[in-house]
Amino acid sequence: MDEDIDVMDLNDVVWAMSTRSDPVESIDIIKRAWSGPLDPRIPKDRKGHNSRAIIDATRPFEWRADFPPVNTPSAEVKRKAKEKFGYLLRNEPHPSDGKLS
Repeated sequence: MDEDIDVMDLNDVVWAMSTRSDPVESIDIIKRAWSGPLDPRIPKDRKGHNSRAIIDATRPFEWRADFPPVNTPSAEVKRKAKEKFGYLLRNEPHPSDGKLS
């Protein structure tokens, strides 16, 4: 992954997959890859193997210098937005609801 993506953050990974990969060029399928016996997706008669998708969600190397910069708010702007609008993420009523103004 690229240095601007936190591979431990699922939102970052899905964003990179959505914006940096082209399904035709970026996804490879490996058939009959080794798998463990606990994989519930594999039929009992085929235990031991499954398929895997490898998705290249990195910036294209050949035009990395021309790839558009990531437009993201700073950590401080994110903090302020969560402070002001976090009630929306928590599915809570607006702080002014029920108050007379």
